[in-house]
Amino acid sequence: MNQDEPLTTDAVVRQLNERRADAMTTLEMLEGLRATVAGDLSAFENPQAVGEYIEFFKGFISHAAGECERIAGELAGGPQAAHVTTLRQLAANSAAEQRRCLQFRDKCINRPLPQERMRPLLNEISITTRDQLTAFRDFTRAADRLDQLLAGVPPSQDPSRAFDRRALFTRLLRRDEK
Repeated sequence: MNQDEPLTTDAVVRQLNERRADAMTTLEMLEGLRATVAGDLSAFENPQAVGEYIEFFKGFISHAAGECERIAGELAGGPQAAHVTTLRQLAANSAAEQRRCLQFRDKCINRPLPQERMRPLLNEISITTRDQLTAFRDFTRAADRLDQLLAGVPPSQDPSRAFDRRALFTRLLRRDEK
């Protein structure tokens, strides 16, 4: 969803459906990566840690996808404060879980590995989860838009359409030059 899109529940539903589709794709990727790890357990120094990391994020991402689906379905009846709270919580949890990605990199990747051929696989696992967490930050924007809808802010008063200082002064100065 971009800044120019109108402030409607349909736009937020589209945004949530996009995040859900991303999450489902990530879940499929993680399942494939999990199968690859399980197929060569002896190549990893700590296969249990790698498996637990993948399983944690499969659960986390699955929960977020389910919440996206639930909220998108309920928005037909109008936005609710609970939707805003849930989306903000998901965004906050995603930001907090970035630390888990860093810890995984420190413990399992950024060090000498017994089997260096496993490094690209471990990197892919880390990058896949990190990218999905970054995409979930978009929930904050969806929550903000729902908040605006709840407050009854008409599209013409949408704060995202306001000029920043530089744009405002540029516009004023160009007007004076004419």
